[in-house]
Parts: sequence; structure tokens; C-alpha cells
Amino acid sequence: MSMIRPGGEKLTEKAVRIADLPPGAAVLDVGCGEGDTAAFLAEEYGYKTTGVDLSVKLIDKGKARHPGLDLRQMEAEFLSFESFAFDAVLMECSLSVLRLQADALFEAYCVLKPGGALLITDLYIKDPDPARVAEVFAAAREKAQQPVVEGACGENAALSTIMLDGAILVDELAASLEELGFEIVHFSDESDVLPGFAAQAILGHGSLEAYFRAVVPEGEDPARYCACGAFCGGGTGGCPKNLGYFLMIAKKREA
Repeated sequence: MSMIRPGGEKLTEKAVRIADLPPGAAVLDVGCGEGDTAAFLAEEYGYKTTGVDLSVKLIDKGKARHPGLDLRQMEAEFLSFESFAFDAVLMECSLSVLRLQADALFEAYCVLKPGGALLITDLYIKDPDPARVAEVFAAAREKAQQPVVEGACGENAALSTIMLDGAILVDELAASLEELGFEIVHFSDESDVLPGFAAQAILGHGSLEAYFRAVVPEGEDPARYCACGAFCGGGTGGCPKNLGYFLMIAKKREA
């Protein structure tokens, strides 16, 4: 998914600079797409990078573009790595489109070394309506109380409590991370990257919708690549007017 990352390399650089990763850090890029971020961090910073993405097509393209780069087809919710394997886990505009976000955050926690950093950039809602947030929690509680239906895995999936109208609720995300055992060490609003991202996409492809048609692999669901349909150019679902973009860095507490 790295082809869809507002802020590009500049925001990636800001994130790793603030995280103050050690030389030769082992970095996992979750939702790596064709591996552009993983390749950039390996070449520019000397990090030992690994990228994972659900899309086989993107991983195959990435391996062709970046020979020798460690790219693997893998679900963010089921990471096949040993515990304490990475100094940092990067999620660039990927958390909001994951199917089981709580599971993905727990997996990130497990593979991080004590003191390791989780770097997240994504769409978020500024000043969310408290009533709408209460609705999200009520729906999640109701879903959790329903009996499990055998053979209906998709229907059994718990509802996310960190999302509203296709974007992240940063206070709820921070609370979830702290409950897992993270400490939030940085948060910044990066909404100024959105107009530039949209302008570049439109300049190169004529419209946001055409851009996303071009970058999403043929036959795959565009919703996997952008949580908010209207922002992606789909024109459905609608984006909240107070949509923003953020950078959050959380450090795994030392034992």
C-alpha cells in the first residue's frame, strides 16, 4: 500500500528521525505495497527492512522493482515473526484499512523489542462528535455480545472502536495502544500533506478516481487501499468534513 501514502518520503523521514532508531535498526513495514518505503529506508538509512502486504500482486511487483529486498505476502493480523524481532514497525496509511485493527496492533506489539517504536500515519477525524463516538462503542459492545456463528468468520469479526466514518479516532487509538503496553511519545497533525497528495494524483492521472484505479491492482477491492471512499475518488460513503492526517509514534515500554 506504500504507493498511497500522503506525505511521501518526507513524512517517513520525519517519523524515523523523531523515533530515533538505532543504527542498523530492524524495521517492519506493514502494508508495504511494492516496497518503496522499505527500499528507501534500507538505502538511505541502512536499516534492515522487511515489508509485508496481503496482496500477492504488489509483493511480486515489489520484488521485481527492488531485487533482494525482503518482501513477504502476509496478513498484518497474523505476523509470522518471532517475538522481539524488530526495532520499529511502520504503518503508513494502512491501519485504517485493516480488517482486524486490534489484532494488528497486538501483533505489532509482540514483534517489537522492548523500547521499540510503532510509527503510524493515517487519516483521522478532527474533533469527532461525542454522540457518534458513543454510537461506535455501543455498536461494538452489542456485536461482542452476539453468539459466534460457525462458518461465518467475516460476520464474527469484532467491530473497531478506533474508527469513525472511515477514519481513525486518535484518542481511542492512543488509549488502545497504552492499554497494550505502549507509551505515546509523539503526535502531530500532518493535514497539510493532503492537498499536495491530491493535487499530485490529479495532475498525473486527471482525477483522484483515475489515480486509484491506476494504483490498485486489477481485480482487488479499492476499499483495501483507502478507508474513506470519497477521499479515494470513489464518490461513495462520503468523507467527514473535518478529515485530517496524523503522525503518531508509540514506544513499547521496557520490561
